[in-house]
Formats: sequence, structure tokens, C-alpha cells
Amino acid sequence: MERKKAIIFSITVIVAVVVLVLAYNYYQSIQKKITLLGAGATFPYPLIQKWSSIYSNETTKGKVIVNYQPIGSGGGQNSIAKRLVDFAGSDAPLTKDQLGNASFAGILHIPETIGAVVIAYNVPELKNTRLRIDGETLAKMYLGEITKWNDPAIVQDNPNVNLPDKEIILVKRADASGTNYVFTQYLSAVSEEWKQKMGFGLTFAYPQIVGNRGLQGKGNAGVSAIIQQTPYSIGYIELAYALQNNVTFALLRNKAGKFVDATIDNIKAAVSAKASALPRGDECWQNVSLVNADGENSYPIASFTYILVFRDLSYLKDPEKAKALVDFLKWIVTDGQKYAPDLYYVPLPDQVVQINLNTISLIKW
Repeated sequence: MERKKAIIFSITVIVAVVVLVLAYNYYQSIQKKITLLGAGATFPYPLIQKWSSIYSNETTKGKVIVNYQPIGSGGGQNSIAKRLVDFAGSDAPLTKDQLGNASFAGILHIPETIGAVVIAYNVPELKNTRLRIDGETLAKMYLGEITKWNDPAIVQDNPNVNLPDKEIILVKRADASGTNYVFTQYLSAVSEEWKQKMGFGLTFAYPQIVGNRGLQGKGNAGVSAIIQQTPYSIGYIELAYALQNNVTFALLRNKAGKFVDATIDNIKAAVSAKASALPRGDECWQNVSLVNADGENSYPIASFTYILVFRDLSYLKDPEKAKALVDFLKWIVTDGQKYAPDLYYVPLPDQVVQINLNTISLIKW
């Protein structure tokens, strides 16, 4: 009888311990917070910031924290290559040469949203007037060939506007950035002179002729601040930054010859004209471009912006974190797209969403 009681007691103790261990493990699992680290492009930062807040606080109830630092596309590419972050943001896709580098082996491209670059300016005399700018004229400004606001080329596109006899102050990004990439890609598409002399890329230098009329700012926020503080300046920033900071921006002449505004519908028109044949996420996206698209209403400086992530996440040495990253990526390209229009980004077309889901399915850990 005593032996039977001892056995029952032992079983009871074992069951109690097992229950306690399971309860503790469950408690630990629900309490454990996973932090996903990202860095890179400032272009999509307002949207990524929104995604991070919604996903962390509402979708995962605080279990997954997304920490994204807007350090520029070049910084994002360098960070992911060195495995310093879990994912990177880049407006510029990696080149074929970069993909051939061991540091980037296995990188996937995931277009996350579509945005636009606008030409912002600060001309006090034009407070109630939207400036009209042609791409060739804009290229000549940045080449240092058009130096005054009342230059005949600008006057021609802005009849009945009192343009001042003031020097044009140019503003550009100081850091390696996807906004630089998109802007210079556009200028290369509309100006043969720019294409031959400057080309396009994450960085570019002012021609010597520009001299002290050329200023530089870090990030979209930095360029936006300089334009706001500097009369007679002109620069290029992401649409969301212009709208959120009440920065005036120009109507641009598109490929069809019409001056168009950077509206969601006009950016969508550019995507529809260019996005019919896209590569797979594990292929090179170097030649994908939405600038200077065909179409009556297409806004001419539109662009995908990308998440860069490794196909093999085993280097994280944390399966839970890897799964959390995959789940987050699935969420942003599906449910997360509904938050894009309120921040002046264009949601991904269905065909791009499907390409992304196929790409994400390739990720292993």
C-alpha cells in the first residue's frame, strides 16, 4: 500500500513538473519579443514606419518589433552585404556585377511599393503658381547650363508667370541613395547630354561649372529642409516627404508631352505601362525601370522600391526570427499594401504581389 502511494506520488510529481515546464515554455514563447532589423532607403521610410507600427502593435500584439533605420539605399546595400541587418531597403536594384559578388550571393529582390520623385522648389514669387518643368530643361539646370530662373527655356513652359532674375540654387542628395538613382535614371532617359556626361547611379557629383550654387543634403528629409530654407532653390525628393512637409513641387512634362502632376492615378499609369514583364525575385532587376513611361497621364519619375533579403536565412541562427521575417514580408506585400495610398505610395499590382509571394516561398532557414 505504501509502495502504491509512493508510485502515485511520484507520478503526480512528474506530471506536475511536466505541466510546469510546458507552462513555463509557453509563457516564455508568448513573452519572447523578436526584433527584426532593417536599414536602407529613405524613399519608402514613411510607409515602412507605418508598417512597423501596425505589424508590431496590432498584428503581432507586440511580439515582433520591426526596427528600420533610413540611412540611404547605399547604406542598406552595404549593411545587408555584411549581414548587419536582417533586411535592407533599396530604391536601386542590385546590378549584375553586384549579384556576382560573394557578399550578395543569394540575395532576393522584393518590390515593396511604388513611389515617385518630385521636383521641389522654393521661389518666393511663385507662391500661388505651380511651376512647369521639362526634363531636358531640368538636366541643363543640373549640368550648370541654365543658371537663372528667368531663362528662356523655363519661361517658354511657363507663359504668363513672373519668373525672377535670380540664380538657381541646386540641391541634391549627399549620400549614396536610391533617390539619386531614380532621378539620374530619369535625366538619362530624357537628356542624351546627361546620359553621355553623367549617366545614372546611387551617387553623382555636380559639374565644376555649378560651383557654389550646388548644395547637398543627407536623406530626403535633409534635401527637403534645405529647399524649404533656401530661396530660389530646386531639388528632388520623394513625393511623401514633399506632401508631409508642404513643399511645393512642379508639374513635369511626360513622354506624351503633357505636364502632369504626381498623383496616385498618374503614378499608376506609369506602372501599368512598364510593369508587364518583370523578372523573378531571384533574378537581376537592374534593367527594370518605370521612368519616362508611355501614356497620356503617366508621371515620368516613378519607381519601385525594394526589400533585399537573403534566400538562405540560416546565418541568423534563429529559426523563430527567420520565420518572423518571412511572415512580415508576406504581410507587407499583401495586407500591408492597403496602407500605401494614405502615405502617397501606389499599392503593388496583383501580378507583382504574386511575383513577391513566389519569391518569398524560396526563402529557407
